[in-house]
Amino acid sequence: MPFLELQNLQKTYPDGTRAVKGIDLQVDKGEFIVLLGPSGCGKTTTLRMIAGLEDPTGGQITLDNQNVTHLPPSQRDIGFVFQFYALYPHMTVQKNIAFPLENIGTSPADIKAA
Repeated sequence: MPFLELQNLQKTYPDGTRAVKGIDLQVDKGEFIVLLGPSGCGKTTTLRMIAGLEDPTGGQITLDNQNVTHLPPSQRDIGFVFQFYALYPHMTVQKNIAFPLENIGTSPADIKAA
């Protein structure tokens, strides 16, 4: 059973802009994922919907087997760090990914595996 599951997650803004077009994703507990893609492809909108900062217009978000699609952020018991690449332009992609993990005390072996 996945810890995080997105089922046909969608976001269309009132002006008709379709930001997220039906994402399906399963993430197991302890699994590390990264969303990479071009500007405007829906990465941030997807993360904002998972965090509860943005309401989806379709689909479902399940955390630890609980439907949290319409729960406020305070009731989701999760945290996110939204990182803007330009904050660390001197770092490689690997170092940008490792930086927050090092700050929370993740072992070098686990960082390398990520």
